[in-house]
Amino acid sequence: QLWITMSTASSLADPSLTAAIFSIATHQDADEAVAAAMRRLVRQEPGWLRCFLWHASGSADGCVQLVRSNLSWSAAGVGPCTDAEAAHRLRFGVARLAARRDGAGRPVIVLGFDALRRMLDAGHTLDEVASAHVWWLKDLLLREEGGTSHGVSLVQDLAGMTAADVSSFVMPSALLTQLNYARLLTAAFPCEYGALVILDAPAAFGMLWSVVRPVLPAALAERVSFCARDGAEEGGGAVAAGPDATLDVKAVAAAIEAAPRPSAAGPGRGGAVSDAAGPGAWSSWW
Repeated sequence: QLWITMSTASSLADPSLTAAIFSIATHQDADEAVAAAMRRLVRQEPGWLRCFLWHASGSADGCVQLVRSNLSWSAAGVGPCTDAEAAHRLRFGVARLAARRDGAGRPVIVLGFDALRRMLDAGHTLDEVASAHVWWLKDLLLREEGGTSHGVSLVQDLAGMTAADVSSFVMPSALLTQLNYARLLTAAFPCEYGALVILDAPAAFGMLWSVVRPVLPAALAERVSFCARDGAEEGGGAVAAGPDATLDVKAVAAAIEAAPRPSAAGPGRGGAVSDAAGPGAWSSWW
């Protein structure tokens, strides 16, 4: 097994990756399921391992800790679904890519509530929805791996969400699912988040936001922008707001353009990121 590990490391010809692979392959863990998953990651998913290494700024020890945390969540049932499950669940179109990238070159994911409702009405659980989202995000990061974006920006389009919908999302089981996946994606996932935009949130959304916000890293929570379409009710007015609560949809493009640059170039990467076009034509984002 060690021979396989070192052969893999040598073929990748990256000293920092070689160190991370060796650290993971020799890591002793009290949880054998996690230890076995770490060994499988080394053998089968070197591209995914590189994502963890970049997120850990090239630190082998940091990479081991992040990988272990991620796989511990997966062992507890909080993680990506299988490829076959994803193919079935993602046909509802809950997540899609915007036509343009953010100002730092990251892809922009648009999550639509209407599609989420259709998925739930078809009998899928919120956990199944969330695990499909994680699969999709992992797949996107792997396809982007080797580029300069190192993450995503997110637009959560809540048009059509009612107070009754919000009430269902604050039920204990639904809330636990959301909080678990929020912890996974913000503390144990190799993704850097740029702009975070919530569009057309109903006033009742403040109830859900007040519970989810404390779970997010403070710097991330402060970057969430609440925006409303032209002529729509001020969805974020009861939520958080400041001036962002009353902005029209053009502010979404502005927030995305202003997404912070990656915090580090990562091992063996870097290079200039071409600026995206200005936010003038919002329709081009869709």
